[in-house]
Amino acid sequence: MRGFLGFLALAVAFATMPAWCGEASGQLMVSVTVVASCRLSVDTTALSFGNVDQDAGSASAAVDLGVRCSSRQPYAIGFDYGEHAVGAQRHMSNGSAEVSYQLYADASRRHALGPHGSGGELQGIGNGEEQRLPLYARLDLDRNTPAGTYSDVVRMTVTW
Repeated sequence: MRGFLGFLALAVAFATMPAWCGEASGQLMVSVTVVASCRLSVDTTALSFGNVDQDAGSASAAVDLGVRCSSRQPYAIGFDYGEHAVGAQRHMSNGSAEVSYQLYADASRRHALGPHGSGGELQGIGNGEEQRLPLYARLDLDRNTPAGTYSDVVRMTVTW
């Protein structure tokens, strides 16, 4: 019986002992760097003038651009002159002929859009939500312009 009581005392002693034998402490540093951001979106895949008669002389079009920038973050959106530009004059091409056009920030066509550093950027301050910015376009059509489909690609860049 003494053997059993000794075993029982030993079992109780081991059961109440912690599984660890010491303690050390340290620190875990946790951090994050939050950076300002901006994104662009366009409602449609293209700014289209639609069908324009050869003798129309000119035509206008518009599209909304979306920009979402961090709250209180200033931004500027630049627009290059396109793949078929001659200097600062934008052109759409059908491969053998061209149609001149321009992009504007306002319906009255007073503020032509251009690349960063040209003074033609769209500027604003982000609010954390998507902001809708209308873009306007106008083309000038010569009566001798051959019928056909004309296109161009303008690259937009937002900086903040």
